[in-house]
Amino acid sequence: MDLMPFDELNKFREFVTAYKSEMYHTERERRQFRDDLEEYIEWLLIEAYSYGNVQARADLGLLDESRDYMNPDKIQAAIDKRVADKTAFERLAEYAEDDTSTVEDFQRVAETDATRVYNTAVLDTAEETKIPGIKKRWVTAEDDRVRDAHRWLDGVVVPLDAKFYVDGDSAYAPGGFSDPALNCNCRCEISLIRE
Repeated sequence: MDLMPFDELNKFREFVTAYKSEMYHTERERRQFRDDLEEYIEWLLIEAYSYGNVQARADLGLLDESRDYMNPDKIQAAIDKRVADKTAFERLAEYAEDDTSTVEDFQRVAETDATRVYNTAVLDTAEETKIPGIKKRWVTAEDDRVRDAHRWLDGVVVPLDAKFYVDGDSAYAPGGFSDPALNCNCRCEISLIRE
């Protein structure tokens, strides 16, 4: 599943393309771009968390559209999580400073972090329900872009508190491996199974 198949990805690409298409930037314009990018990415990650939260509740048959399930502290913790000792904002700032970076570089960081935050929300929501016996299933995008390691995990079901293992690494959900090569460009998700 692409976490940004909706209009957000197109908006993100337009935003970064406009920045990268300019030949010359003043320091003020660069600073403004970084601020705008950080604000946009924070909004995007909040949306990813929200989608994960709703999907988890739907998987478990607990979705009550009249309630607000969002916990600002958990959302912020998911967004602020450091990967390879950097936050999403720090990684994006590096690309903003590098004149050789491409729109695809920005998109890769944004999509990878959206995947991680989405799956964090699914796990957080499942743990909050305290329903015994919940399991999770690894689900790929089922296309030719899925890496072999994740294709091998497709459909694997484990207990909620267990890790998925592949290529000598482990993760509780897509986007959570210690090896960035297993996280980068990942579009996988976990779905919940209630027994």
